[in-house]
Amino acid sequence: MQNLEQIRAADALEPAKDLDRSAVNKLPAMIIANGLLATAAFCEAEGGGDNRSHMKRALDATTDHLSRRGLIAAGKTQTKDLIADIASRDSQYLQRASAEALAFIAYLKRFSKPDNK
Repeated sequence: MQNLEQIRAADALEPAKDLDRSAVNKLPAMIIANGLLATAAFCEAEGGGDNRSHMKRALDATTDHLSRRGLIAAGKTQTKDLIADIASRDSQYLQRASAEALAFIAYLKRFSKPDNK
């Protein structure tokens, strides 16, 4: 049986290969300052430069992880799905999802490459 740290690491290995670390590094501060929903909305918005696509892909991977962990509805893999699911639940779900998202993103940061563009 795997512990939660092993599950997070395993889920982060593959998606992190194609992510720019400088983009992923911005996500935790955004989540803490603005919240998970606002950060997800920012990543879904048009424009924003090169890093925005890496940030969105990181949140897509986070959405997939949250879905597999049962913190949002099963089978959700896109940031827009995260927004719809969490916005319809009470604040306890949002808090749990935010905490798990921050823990998962820490692994994405560790495994991503500093020179991916």
